[in-house]
Amino acid sequence: MIVDKRIHDVLDAIVSDPSITGVELEAQFKLTRKQLSYTIQKINDYLQSNQFEPITRLKTGKLCVPKPVIDNFRNQQEPMKIHRYLFSEDERTHLIVFFLLTRSEKLSLIHLSSSLMVSQNTIINDIKKVQSILSQYHMQVNYDRENGYRIAGTEIDKRHLLLKIVRKILNMPVAQKIFLQHSSITVGRLEHIGQVFSEIEKRLKIQFTDQQLQELTYFIGFILQRIEMGKTIKQLPDSYIEAEDSRDFALVQKLIEKFGITQRKEQIFLTVLVQSSNIQTVSDKDFHIDTVLLKSVITVVDNFEQISCITFKDKGELIERIYQHWKPAYYRIRYHISNVNSVYDIVLQEFGHLHEMVRRAIAPFETMLHCEIPDEEAAFLTVLFGGWLTREGMINQIKTKKIAIVVCENSATVSTYLYLTLQVLLPELHFAAAMSKREFEKYNRYYDVVFSTTALTTDKLLFTINPSLTSFHKNAFRSQVISALQGVDPNIIQIEDLMFIIEKYGIIHDRKNLQKDLLNYLYQEEHQDLSNRLLRSETPSLSDLLPLENIHITEQPDIHWERAIALASEPVIATEQIQEYYVERMVNKIHLDHPYIMLVDGLIIAHAGIEDGVNQVCMSLLRLPEKIDICGYMQADLIIVLATNNPQKHLKALAQLNEFLEFHDGATKIRQAKDRQDIRALFNSYQ
Repeated sequence: MIVDKRIHDVLDAIVSDPSITGVELEAQFKLTRKQLSYTIQKINDYLQSNQFEPITRLKTGKLCVPKPVIDNFRNQQEPMKIHRYLFSEDERTHLIVFFLLTRSEKLSLIHLSSSLMVSQNTIINDIKKVQSILSQYHMQVNYDRENGYRIAGTEIDKRHLLLKIVRKILNMPVAQKIFLQHSSITVGRLEHIGQVFSEIEKRLKIQFTDQQLQELTYFIGFILQRIEMGKTIKQLPDSYIEAEDSRDFALVQKLIEKFGITQRKEQIFLTVLVQSSNIQTVSDKDFHIDTVLLKSVITVVDNFEQISCITFKDKGELIERIYQHWKPAYYRIRYHISNVNSVYDIVLQEFGHLHEMVRRAIAPFETMLHCEIPDEEAAFLTVLFGGWLTREGMINQIKTKKIAIVVCENSATVSTYLYLTLQVLLPELHFAAAMSKREFEKYNRYYDVVFSTTALTTDKLLFTINPSLTSFHKNAFRSQVISALQGVDPNIIQIEDLMFIIEKYGIIHDRKNLQKDLLNYLYQEEHQDLSNRLLRSETPSLSDLLPLENIHITEQPDIHWERAIALASEPVIATEQIQEYYVERMVNKIHLDHPYIMLVDGLIIAHAGIEDGVNQVCMSLLRLPEKIDICGYMQADLIIVLATNNPQKHLKALAQLNEFLEFHDGATKIRQAKDRQDIRALFNSYQ
């Protein structure tokens, strides 16, 4: 029986989490109830054709999944055969490009139709879509009777496209089968390529991510085939020339020759490929630090601290982590090598305010490259900053929590995003580390729980998770984890138990309707709006943090800057949102560190750390009659005091303040306001 991607993905979701309900499946895959029933029927047809018992649906909405089905299909222990898999339209398009770029013989319409198991008319329509993809790479599909279908374009453009297509195909369930059917890909060749990359890792003292190593291994296999067929690079882009003079080229040139590649342009191309590849770790942090790139990272981290009013505790370690990501990212952007594995959409949706601050902070990177940082690369940096904020905000809770680790075979930044998401979702756990599968196999530190995107052998509690966990499924997954940790499901509240408690302290006049109302209140979706409102309220806006009572205007001239900061803090001290010693910490920080905390001319944000006497996220504003000297290095007449006990809760308000100041000439409007009420009115629209 032939199955398509939807059938495969739904089956994978079911065996990964057998407790998943029909409603959850409908939401995850955007299916109607009828479409889900049809899909499950097709899954059962496939299972029965392979001598497995079918999956049945219970009246509760849950599924009954036979244990042999779970054992055989979880983590793809039963590989999908190509002749049983129905490719989607996008998958066919990518495969046609792949066939054309790796062909060793004439490709005809009949050949493509047979390989993809669709009609020739369908292939003709698919080729039109292929043409639109190729046009983005300055190439086109040509056809003649003698040569069949082929791609016309420069070799370097074909290489860039082939790398992208290899990454796309690796996301298909049948990727390995597709590649191993190719004559140039043998187990022996793959092992040889893997050995050479191991030597490159040792020589450069780096470690590629598991996903990157898999991509490079297959890609090099197809490149070797092209070179053997005489399809070599005739001209390199100007930006590649600097790689020839790099230290990396000198170190890996001899190793590249082990591939049988002796042409200098090909060696430079592969050096660029290594330089732009994601790395998991650097084994020797003092080994060849690029000082120019390092200085740019330090400036970016300083910028972020200024923009977000955050003071990192382990700043040096954060700089090292960002440097490890930024170095290959710099080369990817410099050499125009796209990064397919983007988390941009997820980051923008869930961490929009944080992302905007990172966008502002990374201006030095854009100055260095003379171009805007691509969205996907900026999103990865947001994930790194977000993960670090979360990590530093949870240090005090380490000893009281079970220790969890995250194992992910995706890129380092996708791994960090998953790490951050799980930390937010499961604050009951302390997440100690994120790592690749290879690192996990060598990991010898203590942990209680492991979250993994792939199958692992461990005697600890293991949860298999999809990196793109949707918002809808976060609560369900959380319940599954808490249930396993505590032995009970915290979301299951017995109505009869509640009725018994109520009867102990009062008289129930309408037992039936009380049961009904309790059931609706606890479980019906109509009450999710309330939860969402409560959740949103946890991220206060600029209007929330600057009520009228937190705004102060003084006409006192020649006030000393330390007194001005204390005066600005009085409203939030009076309401016990901060403790008095927070003012001392702010003043000391300015004295000792000279932080540049001026958002626009004449307006500063004074702040200290999250553990310096903060009871609640808050802001206050002081307007002075004229600018005063701030510790000899700034001049200000508008002082905002910011305090936060959570590394992320103030980010929305701060982003709104930045928008107000930068795009609406906000500082001038504050100065021109007649009184506190007028100033307050300026913030009303920032909800």
